[in-house]
Amino acid sequence: MGYTKWTDEHKNRVIELGKQGLSSRKIAQRLFDEFGENFSRRTVSQYLSTGSTNGRVRTTPNQQSDTKVKDVKRGTEIVINKDGSTTSSTTMQMTSEQAKDPEFVLRAHGFNPDDWDIVSARNNFWQQNSQENGLIDLYQSKITVKPKSDDELTFEDITKILKQEIEPYTVKQVAHSAHNLVIPLPDLHFGVTKRQDVQNHLDRMLDVINKGYKTIVIEQLGDLFHSSQMLSSQTLKSTILQDVDMVAAWNDAKWLFDVLVTATLKNSTKVYVKQMAGNHSGNMEFAFMEYLQAKYPQVVVHNNIKFRDAYLLDNVGIMLAHGDLAPKNLPMLFANEFGGVWSLSHSREIHKGHFHNEKIVDEGGVISRQLGTVKPNDKYEIMNGWTLSKKELYALEYDSDKLVAEWHV
Repeated sequence: MGYTKWTDEHKNRVIELGKQGLSSRKIAQRLFDEFGENFSRRTVSQYLSTGSTNGRVRTTPNQQSDTKVKDVKRGTEIVINKDGSTTSSTTMQMTSEQAKDPEFVLRAHGFNPDDWDIVSARNNFWQQNSQENGLIDLYQSKITVKPKSDDELTFEDITKILKQEIEPYTVKQVAHSAHNLVIPLPDLHFGVTKRQDVQNHLDRMLDVINKGYKTIVIEQLGDLFHSSQMLSSQTLKSTILQDVDMVAAWNDAKWLFDVLVTATLKNSTKVYVKQMAGNHSGNMEFAFMEYLQAKYPQVVVHNNIKFRDAYLLDNVGIMLAHGDLAPKNLPMLFANEFGGVWSLSHSREIHKGHFHNEKIVDEGGVISRQLGTVKPNDKYEIMNGWTLSKKELYALEYDSDKLVAEWHV
């Protein structure tokens, strides 16, 4: 099966469907229905958020293409199991990233992601010479799937539930200082992290917040939750994790932010929440930000699924990243991708997490803060001996030009 590049027709249709409010998953399915081409949900999401893509789409087997691989004889074996699941085995050409995308793999086997869930998947890789294309990457793909139950909550269902019957909360805001406060919250991993793990840190944080500030920024730096799913514990790339209670995780996250946001609103004139999606639970975090915006209309919530972001706090430029992607290039990416913030800054910082340990480095005048986590060590970390990092949260106080105080809470 061949590959074809994105066309203007593809892009225009993605934009049109995005304006109609469809999720990237539903857009990918709609395009498959209309064009007979298998678009990756992640590529669709990337195009919606950035306006560009270097991704490719896979044509269906009955379409003719100049790059069709004639060396491969493809067949699909379907087995219906006694437990109601279905096992599908086939050979296909795809990229390593597509092999990690459950929705892409489902569609490649002919299953609609809205109707089926993957129980297990195995993609065996090898390379083969093609008469027309030279050396190509092939996968022997075998998946077992089961029909989705009618009562299973989708991402859209969760977002809708969160926004229903939320009574907006407003307070009288008062500033007591010309200084600004930034509260970075990296890698909280609620599900593993419980309310009692955060309580003492929060109490000390409230002592700092109650001093009063002009502007307070809460930075959600990714991996707010341990799992990207409600009914199973796994990352966005389907890495299986230790089981966690995601209902309790949501309740603990709501408790923390309700306390934090209420306190920051009472002790400042402006409150911002900056969202940076993590590799564990970026989808859940996006939905959670929708809840915050609905409940606290006085807060400016910057909800995004971009890989990096930056903002200007008076004359201080701050770039945000989860920390898992391009960590060594972040200062140069700051300068190139956010030239406006960079040029207006008297001092510049990068705030990131992901590695669960603390490291502060001056990289050519850019202070790069890799922040730790208060998350308790899970079984995987204990097994590998990654248990030596301290458990702290920070509050960073700035005047109009630079950092003036670093609060360890």
